[in-house]
Amino acid sequence: MMDVTSLTTYQLGRVQQLPILRLVSIGAYLDGGIQEILLPLKYLPNGAREGDLVTVFVYHDNEGRLIATTLPPLAEVDQVAYLRCTSVTDVGAFMEWGIHRDLFVPFREQTSRMLEGYSYAVYLYIDQLSEKIVGSAKLAKHIGNTPAEYEPGQEVSCLVVEQHELGYRCVIEHKHWGFIYTDDAPRMLRRGEVLQAYVVRLREDNRVDLSLSPVGYAKIEGEQVRLLRLLERQEGGMLPLGDKSPASDILLLTGMSKKTFKMAVGALYKAQMITMTPTSIKLVKASPK
Repeated sequence: MMDVTSLTTYQLGRVQQLPILRLVSIGAYLDGGIQEILLPLKYLPNGAREGDLVTVFVYHDNEGRLIATTLPPLAEVDQVAYLRCTSVTDVGAFMEWGIHRDLFVPFREQTSRMLEGYSYAVYLYIDQLSEKIVGSAKLAKHIGNTPAEYEPGQEVSCLVVEQHELGYRCVIEHKHWGFIYTDDAPRMLRRGEVLQAYVVRLREDNRVDLSLSPVGYAKIEGEQVRLLRLLERQEGGMLPLGDKSPASDILLLTGMSKKTFKMAVGALYKAQMITMTPTSIKLVKASPK
């Protein structure tokens, strides 16, 4: 039997490994460090013995007691997931969670009243008053509160949460806001999709522009296409931007850094698709269909 005294305490709302202290008729009691946690019999692995480590998720049951399950939750604490509302009561909404119990989202944590059968992006956290796991659809309270420290070209996981006129708003790694421009998306994206994307640039507002293609030569080709489409939408096919334009103006009108803008402009000029002056570029050839 293994020595369990060195193990740390349990983590509420996390998938973790806990040792079995003893087997009982209703399941097994796990060592949570500061208290024992029941793993019901239906979740107890076949052949489990005292001292074995079991991978479990710890939460509170309907009576407020700590309980463990081997079912994988759809989201853990400090994560964002797209969850379906299973019911609405006088105090809030309940979301499908992948385990025996649904996740509670109080009315105060909803941006608008949730409706049964619809899905919403929800952030999970531990409420300080009740010490229970709850959900919040007010993502702005929880996302983007730490500096984004990604490197250009870095591959990240992101959850699509909203569609805007220019593209798709995403949550990166459950922590930061990201944006995928429509021109960079090979197809229409769906809310709730989890994608692998690549960091294009870190913006001054601590948000991150993303691409679904690897950064590098392929990324510059993507910026060229976006710039061509932007020019096609302008009257006369002209943008009042050039090599002498301030970086802030370039970012505002194109969403690109000045360095990326200059690389894209240079490639299009070399291909004889635009003319350029120090303060403007103009389309002379339509982008290929």
